Amino acid sequence: MSVDFWFTLTKRILSKNQQGYVSPLDFNTFINQAQLMYLDYLLGEFQQYQYQKPVSRVQFGMNQQVRQSLTPLIVRTTLTIDGTGLSAYPSDFQQVDSMTTIDRKAIRYYQQQQEDAFVNSRIDTVATNPIYRIEDVGFRFDPITLGSATLSYVKTPPDIKWAYTTDSNGRPVYDPIASVDPVWYDTDFGEVMSRMLRMFGVSLQAQQVSQYANEIKNIGQ
Repeated sequence: MSVDFWFTLTKRILSKNQQGYVSPLDFNTFINQAQLMYLDYLLGEFQQYQYQKPVSRVQFGMNQQVRQSLTPLIVRTTLTIDGTGLSAYPSDFQQVDSMTTIDRKAIRYYQQQQEDAFVNSRIDTVATNPIYRIEDVGFRFDPITLGSATLSYVKTPPDIKWAYTTDSNGRPVYDPIASVDPVWYDTDFGEVMSRMLRMFGVSLQAQQVSQYANEIKNIGQ
């Protein structure tokens, strides 16, 4: 659903809970904070690696559910690896989903303290079984002659924006052309909304947010 729907829903919930008026600026600010909070929550349970710290494995059912929620944010790109084996992070990079060679062979992740075991292995040589680690400036690959790799990763969600023009009385009027809708599935955006509403002093679970949303859909905005 559009950002206009969610802004209308926010105003209606705040009004019903006697929390006053929300300006477009406050809505845009808080909704983007909330979606980053929800992203952090999901990444905390995502079965991948963070910098210098492996995330604990979770149950497959939960992992599948988390991945489904993150699907709108999972993208694929080709990395160019320089002569030192380094490739910078994409500008919107959040976390690795998978790393493969161009011909789809897995590139193994290793932590810095494991470098000697991986690089000097006589069984799985890096020449035929490439590896990578995560550094502060990007990905470091071995062998350094790899040249390129395919990265699937979780990206930062684009900023949500309720844009507007003003009418003759100076009141904001929704501008769909300049606005930016959420990329999340509606069920997940209920979780985002729940987090945002808490910033306004309204404590609602995602299911309750969905009930309000259904009311608006049934009677129209």
